[in-house]
Amino acid sequence: MKYERAYDRSRKGEQLVTFRLGAEYYGIHVSKVREILRPLELFPVPGMGKDIEGVINLRGEIIPVAKLHSLLGIEPAANGDAPHKRRMIIIEASRGSFGFFVDEVLEVTRIQMEDMQAAPELARSAGRPDVVTGIVKVSGRMIVCLNSEKLITDDVMAKELAIGG
Repeated sequence: MKYERAYDRSRKGEQLVTFRLGAEYYGIHVSKVREILRPLELFPVPGMGKDIEGVINLRGEIIPVAKLHSLLGIEPAANGDAPHKRRMIIIEASRGSFGFFVDEVLEVTRIQMEDMQAAPELARSAGRPDVVTGIVKVSGRMIVCLNSEKLITDDVMAKELAIGG
């Protein structure tokens, strides 16, 4: 197994940070991930809308925290589902930084783009077709690859920028 991991790191391809939300597995390109943190104290901000949980103060920078579970239509993990594994991922997008909670960060893995398959039409027709970039099998799991630039809609980012994020 150690030989496979060493070989995997040396292969060319794209790197993904993989994580779990509820019972589903997702990945985001590693270049978009700024930090992975233990959960920080959240501060609610009136008027942010239903898709934002609040903001955090990360070393003096105010960063909005999105409700990724609800954005993707996923049931949050049960309360007894290993809260010590819960993490916050901070994303650096072209329109600004934002964070979201995940139930567990799995690994940083390298994939070959030719191994990625297009998302099924059903997934793309569910209102936000540009969020899912494809699906790939990693470590025996089906990983839904997300476009971090499209996770937060333009209107939500506009509200966040107006507040001062």
